[in-house]
Order: sequence, then C-alpha cells, then structure tokens
Amino acid sequence: MNLGISIILSLLLGLIVHLKKALTMPALIPAVLFSTLITYFGGITSFIILVVVFLGSIITKLFNKNKKRYKRKLIQIISNVGVGTLSLIIYKITANDIYLLIYVSVMAESLADTLASDIGILSKREPINILTLKKGERGLSGNISILGLISTLIGSLLIGTIYYIGIEKNIISFLIIVLSGFLGSLVDSILGASIQVKYRCEKCKKITERKEHCGKKTNYYKGIKWIDNNLVNLLSNGIIFIVLYIILNYL
Repeated sequence: MNLGISIILSLLLGLIVHLKKALTMPALIPAVLFSTLITYFGGITSFIILVVVFLGSIITKLFNKNKKRYKRKLIQIISNVGVGTLSLIIYKITANDIYLLIYVSVMAESLADTLASDIGILSKREPINILTLKKGERGLSGNISILGLISTLIGSLLIGTIYYIGIEKNIISFLIIVLSGFLGSLVDSILGASIQVKYRCEKCKKITERKEHCGKKTNYYKGIKWIDNNLVNLLSNGIIFIVLYIILNYL
C-alpha cells in the first residue's frame, strides 16, 4: 500500500474514533501510527480488519446500556494492536505470508474477546467461571456465557471471511483464523480467571477488576497484582503469535 494513502486512511480512522470519543488524546496519535504501519505493510484488507475491530468495540458499547463507555488509553491500544502490528512489520521484512496470517488471527482474537465481553454481559443467564464452572459476576474476566461464546465465534468468522475474500481464498487459512480467534478468546478467559488481579468492594461485597468501587477503594482479593486486563490481552495475543509460529513453521 502507498504510504500517502496509508496515512490518509489512518487519519480518517483516527478522526472517526476521536469524534466518537473512543480514545484518549495520548492514545490517538499512537493509534494513527499503528494504523499507518498496518495499512502500509499489510494492505487495504489489513486496514479493513483493523477498522472492523475498532468499530466493533464502539458499536457494541452503543447498544449495550449495561456496559459503561470509556475512552481507550494508550496501554489498551498497545495490548490489542501491538502484537498484530509487529507481525506485519516482520511480514514486510521477511515477505513470509505466515506473519500476515498471524496478524489476522491476532485481530480475530481481539474482536472475538471484545464481542464476548460487550455482548456476553447481556446474557439473561448468569455466567460461569471458565475454570471452576461456578456462577460468577457479570462482566468479570474469566466468566463466560453461551451468548458470549456465540459472539466470540461470530467475531472470528467475520475476520476470517474478510481474509478469505480480500487476501486468500484458502479454507485452511480461514479455519486457522476462526479457531485462533475463538480459542484465543478462551485463553484470554483462562488467564483472566487464573492470574489476573481481582479486588473486593467492601461496601457491596462484589468482586471487581477496579481499584475503586461504590466510591471507595477496593481491597486486593486474588491474582497477580501487576497483571491487569490489558496485560492479559497482550499475553493472549502473544500466545497466539507463538503457537501459530510454531505450528506453521514446524508442524
């Protein structure tokens, strides 16, 4: 993709997310930079995939009255797009199509996880913890629902279809992307249930991921204190990268 066109498309995307108040100002410029790199190294289809992931997050929050809307910060941009951008940089350097496939798979996981979180919370049934299978809090990392799993599959299928139409009509690659998105989201949930830090609100007694709840500071409950949801997302994307690299190169 031409560099000038890549910059223009990325600036337009940045303008949209800015008007929708989806990013903080410190995150906006790096987001445009990531978008430019993705478009320049990966082409128009890679840009479309990025747009779908970004807009998917915005749209689901517009329709989800239970999900508080907030501006994404720089760390969230890095955790959700950083590994994918690195994949395309390596793709440009090596001209190895494996890294393009890894980029798409990572983005499939990002969209799948976003849809699982934003739509899954609307489930009428209480979610269950992915490890203990016990009922848990809605919207808490590590808790899953049937609606959330269906949303995860839909997100993975959508990204896989865009790849199939725009890049390569290969059913094996399509299945790799769909499985990576779906299973990667489950890995995200497992990490969220096992190592992500959780807090307890002493006022309402709920378990939360926030350091403040009900207007008061929460107390540490479980997990590794420095591992929050952003790091879990980054780890999930990193795991997809490593697993696919091994499978596609050595198996």
